Amino acid sequence: MDFSKRTKQTIVLLYIFTGLPLMAVLFFLFPSQPIDLSIVALMLILAVATTAIPFHIGNTTIFLSQWVTVAAFLEYGAGIEMLLVQISILPMVFRVRFLSDLKYRILYSSWMFVLVSLLSAAAAHAVGYTLGSEDITMIILGASVFIVVSLVSNHIILYARDAILGINERFFSRDAAWDYTGGLITLPFAISLYILQNEIGWIAFCLLGIPFLLITYVMRMYNTAERANIALAKASAFGHEMADRLSSNQIINMFMRRVSELFPLDAIYIIDNIKGKYVVLRAIEDKEEVTIKVDSDSIQESFIHSYFVRSEKQCFGKASEWMNEAPDFLGKDMNSLLIVPISRNKKTEGMVVLSARKKYAFEKFQMDIVHLLSTYFAVSLEKARYVHAAVEKSETCALTGLYNYRYLDKKLEMEQQRLDSNPHLMLSLLMLDIDHFKKINDRYGHHAGNIVLKDFAQLVKKHVPEDGTLARYGGEEFVMLLPQLSKQEAAELGEKIREEVQLTPFLIDSDLTKNRQDEIIYITVSIGVSTAPEDTDETITMLRNADRALYIGAKQAGRNKVAEYMK
Repeated sequence: MDFSKRTKQTIVLLYIFTGLPLMAVLFFLFPSQPIDLSIVALMLILAVATTAIPFHIGNTTIFLSQWVTVAAFLEYGAGIEMLLVQISILPMVFRVRFLSDLKYRILYSSWMFVLVSLLSAAAAHAVGYTLGSEDITMIILGASVFIVVSLVSNHIILYARDAILGINERFFSRDAAWDYTGGLITLPFAISLYILQNEIGWIAFCLLGIPFLLITYVMRMYNTAERANIALAKASAFGHEMADRLSSNQIINMFMRRVSELFPLDAIYIIDNIKGKYVVLRAIEDKEEVTIKVDSDSIQESFIHSYFVRSEKQCFGKASEWMNEAPDFLGKDMNSLLIVPISRNKKTEGMVVLSARKKYAFEKFQMDIVHLLSTYFAVSLEKARYVHAAVEKSETCALTGLYNYRYLDKKLEMEQQRLDSNPHLMLSLLMLDIDHFKKINDRYGHHAGNIVLKDFAQLVKKHVPEDGTLARYGGEEFVMLLPQLSKQEAAELGEKIREEVQLTPFLIDSDLTKNRQDEIIYITVSIGVSTAPEDTDETITMLRNADRALYIGAKQAGRNKVAEYMK
């Protein structure tokens, strides 16, 4: 909740003109009994101690100090209850002491609790409760009405505040339900404390207070462990999900998205270190992916480099802990930071940085979860690289570096689907065959033939359009796929290739001459051309057509020619 200047003024006026007078009314005008200072002191200690041990369920922070303050009301009246509640605010204040506008938050909370105390006490007295009552029915009724009115009025005040500030919240949410549950849990303890302290005095605080505090503490530890286990389970499922992805981009996108969903962050950055230079590989700020260009030296001189070198993780709760050594890309309005290395095989390759505007937004167990996720992330990326390399190897000709027949076959299927979905599209195909290649092998050796194949492949590759595909079809045959080129345009491209091949000297290392010396030879190429849908509407048939044009129209016509398929 952010306070505008007008809101701050309203809070101060509310506190002065309604809060302070209501305190006086509660203390001096509501029914009261003579107090036992030692009992009140024990109640105060117990109330503060209970408030200092909250626990979290969902987005709700639950304080159970009402079991002491309600007992104080039953015995001494609304004035002492109000006093205990106001002092019990101190542990809450300490937990949020770094928030901006803290004094206004304190005044607002104090005013709200005074109003709640007034309404609750008035309701309890309205149903007939008298202080110090020994009637068990009246005790239960008074305590129940006090707690229920307290919960409902607190809920209505908070809902009205959010509505005034333009915050759209459901009137009764799951978090509100936990508030009510926490309040109702305190009812039997409050009644027990009231009755027992009347019977045995201060010993009641030992018999009830110490076990209650221990149970609350254990519940808090269990709650933290449970949240960690839930996060761990989600992280594990996420890790398996990442492992199923085979694309590096898919893995990075999933990592960014899932981490943003799991943790209360406003921004997340992946920092990569490429040959000693830092780059922001990917970034999301306020749920939007952004491109960040940052000087490597800015990161090199920041705390990120220090943690990268040491391969350590760290959690910062407020800006003053890291701002002096911050890189340029981190927002000046950020407070909480969580920085974790991305490591593989005991080597740090990058860093993950999470940031939030809220102070102390991250917990230690969350840092460990992010560290686990970054390990999954690194392993998944490495797997994707291996898969990509394996696929590339299986679809690439080892000699020429071009695609092989396996890839060409798959590409033809993809182009067939594209043509089927839109009959108006065009696709041309060139089939190229080096003339008299067998004579090269026979005269100069297979090593020389391999050199010719590699150099020929690189020469032709320079002519492939951006959306084209060049593959080695087998032996000395090559195929070029040309989307959106007509037969005439494809034939013109084939002619350019033919002319350049004819004029290019090929340097070979001859194995079959006596001195094994380098020699320069010249070669020619024959090319067949076919186009879809002009010649056929099937890519496989188009390949056969180009092959037919190559041998009948070019080879049999004397070689070193470009021939178009004719029906």
